[in-house]
Amino acid sequence: MNTKLTLIFCFFALFLVNKIEAQTINDWENPNVNGINKEKPHAYGFLAEEKANNPMVRSLNGIWKFHWSPNPQSRPLDFYSEGFSTEKWDNILVPGNWELQGFGIPIYINFTYPFKQDFPKITSEPDKRFTSFLERNPVGSYYTTFTIPENWSDKQVFLNFGGVQSAMYVWINGKKVGYSENSMSPAEFDITKYIHKGENKLAVEVYKWCDGSYLEDQDMWRLSGIFRDVDLIACSKTFISDFFVKAVPDNSFGNANVSVNLNIDNRSVQNISGLYAEAEVSGFSAQGEMVDLSFTGKVPVVQKSKQVSLELKSLIKQPRLWSAETPDLYHLTVKLKNNKKELIDKAECYFGVRKIEVRVDVFYVNGKAVKLKGVNRHEQHPRTGKHVSRNTMIHDLELMKQANINMVRTCHYPDDPLFYELCDEYGIYVMDEANQESHGYGIGNKEMGDNPVWEKSHVERAVSLVQRDKNHPCVIFWSLGNEGGHGQNLIAMADTIKKLDSSRLIYSDTQRDVSAIYDEGYLHPADLKNLGEKIKDKPVFMREYAHVMGNSGGNLKEYWDVIYADSSLTGAAIWEWVDQGLAKKKDGSPLKLSEHPDDYRLNDNEFWAYGGDFGDKPNDGNFCIKGLVSSDRKPYPHYFEVQKVYQPVVFKLLNDKDITIVVTNHFDFLPLRNFDFEYEYTSNGKSMQKGMFRCDSILPGTSSNIMLPSPQVADTTSAEVCLSIYAKLKSATLWAEEGFCIAREQFVIRPYLYAKVSPTEKQVIINESPSQIELKTEKMSFTFDRKNGSLVSWKANQQELLKGKLEPYFWKTPNDNQKHGGYMKELGNWRKASENSVVKNVAISIQGNVASVKFEMNLPTIGANYTLNYQVNGNGKLQVEAMYVPFNDTIPLIPKFGMRVRVPEEYSTIDWYGRGPFEIIPTGKQLR
Repeated sequence: MNTKLTLIFCFFALFLVNKIEAQTINDWENPNVNGINKEKPHAYGFLAEEKANNPMVRSLNGIWKFHWSPNPQSRPLDFYSEGFSTEKWDNILVPGNWELQGFGIPIYINFTYPFKQDFPKITSEPDKRFTSFLERNPVGSYYTTFTIPENWSDKQVFLNFGGVQSAMYVWINGKKVGYSENSMSPAEFDITKYIHKGENKLAVEVYKWCDGSYLEDQDMWRLSGIFRDVDLIACSKTFISDFFVKAVPDNSFGNANVSVNLNIDNRSVQNISGLYAEAEVSGFSAQGEMVDLSFTGKVPVVQKSKQVSLELKSLIKQPRLWSAETPDLYHLTVKLKNNKKELIDKAECYFGVRKIEVRVDVFYVNGKAVKLKGVNRHEQHPRTGKHVSRNTMIHDLELMKQANINMVRTCHYPDDPLFYELCDEYGIYVMDEANQESHGYGIGNKEMGDNPVWEKSHVERAVSLVQRDKNHPCVIFWSLGNEGGHGQNLIAMADTIKKLDSSRLIYSDTQRDVSAIYDEGYLHPADLKNLGEKIKDKPVFMREYAHVMGNSGGNLKEYWDVIYADSSLTGAAIWEWVDQGLAKKKDGSPLKLSEHPDDYRLNDNEFWAYGGDFGDKPNDGNFCIKGLVSSDRKPYPHYFEVQKVYQPVVFKLLNDKDITIVVTNHFDFLPLRNFDFEYEYTSNGKSMQKGMFRCDSILPGTSSNIMLPSPQVADTTSAEVCLSIYAKLKSATLWAEEGFCIAREQFVIRPYLYAKVSPTEKQVIINESPSQIELKTEKMSFTFDRKNGSLVSWKANQQELLKGKLEPYFWKTPNDNQKHGGYMKELGNWRKASENSVVKNVAISIQGNVASVKFEMNLPTIGANYTLNYQVNGNGKLQVEAMYVPFNDTIPLIPKFGMRVRVPEEYSTIDWYGRGPFEIIPTGKQLR
């Protein structure tokens, strides 16, 4: 009887446990749990650039032990325990994405969720074709060890993860420390009570997806792991936990009020009194005088385990103002000292004096209406994925500045902290974007934007964005995210940001009522003009406007003609900066990091992989290959089109007789005395005359007429004479050497005189047959096909020069943008227009030893007449003329007007005089 009762009790207990476990919600599928035991977001008290030399920061980057599991059920459950051995585990490089080191499958997709859309769950059974069907939320188990320096024994020690995708648990010495989501912002834990002298064991369990992934549905490779720096940070028991420096110029910009708001934490076991904070500011005034300020404030008594705040204030007289053109910075050091003047803790940063504002419908920086010439930049490297090294960042910024780009949107999340320090230094305006996009539910959706279940997740992402980056002058906008929801959650984000920082503008593409800027993307230039005229209460900015996939990027000049003509049009940002190709072995072997993972170059046995190349499903194919520069940072032709259209100095030919040009300064803050100006005359591309001229008096936003010497050229020449103008750096900058050309223009002063084929003493013999016409000279022969008017043979001394006929050709293979835009449907008739042509008449004549063969043709699939006229003189000189006459004005645009021919491959040299040197498209002819 007792045995029976015992069995019944055990069964009931087991049933109860199983029922409780079935009802337990995973932290990583619970929107109410976004972090456990995490520190509040805050500004870093040290420079990212100086971490390696900071004795209070120790990097844990390097080789860790690693185990990859395809789903949570198969993960090693107790790997964090003291007795667990990871000796047989794989190695992995931290920081880095595990898919790029041979674990799991990279997935590229635009906005379709790569798992079953069943929020907040992410492990529901998806379509069997999905990669996530077999890899149902992979888990990476990381393990490493570290020792604490001897001089840290009395310190408070924090463990900081710069970025982890997408959720993680942390254990130290077998004890659970905490949990974190929000993959693109830091996760910091106070680990003081978990560590000890000697070797400490760190275990991290990372989940590829979590409920937060519903807010991270961005157009990029879906990669996983610890992809940013991991650092140990030490400080005193009482320390500066956060600080916010504001430097706001007065209305005259003659003085700047500087305030430093400090949070002081006390993690000791006793109350602390007698402390004071001292701020030191150094730099230069507008007159070049040294600025060396010191101002202090008394710290209130800090109760144990509590925090106090205080504000320090001062004034900078005649400050230098920060802008993208004049990135002048001041250095701030805040020292926490006791009454014995002993240093307890310190924090430092660089800051800028600048004012961001909107007046009615115009955007201003430092009192000037500024045009933002922007680009969208994903953090992306072809070998290391979402981990981007310092060298890569610098190379990106150099290329951007050289292309006259002055603004970056951090699409669609906060970037590595170092990037902002570099933008401060190099001079780049930044739209700093919260890690929030729920595009899979639709742009402006209510499911995520207006559901109170998701408010906490939205707001926390806004807070982490602002609190980390608030001291960077480069940040001019706080963006609530991209292509996300609409509703109370977005409003809550905006309200929270306003309380944290009112010195910058809030930007939103889906919640326009809280946005200081009106957003619309991918408008036609005419529609942008109309929008600028319609919106009267806000500036207009297109966060995305030119989708440069393929050799596209046309109509940029038309856009900027509209933008410059309307002061309420603030500018626009190109989509996007860099191709997101990944270097993959041609033999299909798994990805792994090379000995030099920061090497951009593609090896002979590799190719640039895009969506689907790893068997990833669903995927959006090559839609990730759409940058101004390639994956290895080689500029595409449309990069140079951007460089030309964005150039800050514009030249216009006013008079081609006495050679007068109008020079316009589109800089917002720089006069043109900072640059050297050159002119050069060329004759058929060869330099014939050059010199220098000055534009010192041309201030920002003004123009002036400049007269140049006339070209010394004979009146009888038939050559094309061009005038080229160059504006060059007078001295080197961070981003370019002395003499780098920031602006250029070319004018045709005298057009090329196209001469007709002239008669010679030698004769041309005409031979005809029912199918062909031959024009023969002493050393040359040309054979034409009567049926289609093509040149089918060209011989010199009996040697054939052609491998394929010379024929009319109207087709241009569509680039990816054109494919998506209905190119084939609209213009497809041109593809075989030449093949389907009908010869209506052939006229053969000879006059003055110049033979002519004229083909009068019809293009029936188009509705047009086409004439080909070949002329050959006795010396064998051939001239070809073509004329096209449409029947009406409703005929589709011609993709290309020209001819095509094939020549033997041994002919490797060709002279070209025309537009270039880069490939151009009809809508992108600013580069001659």
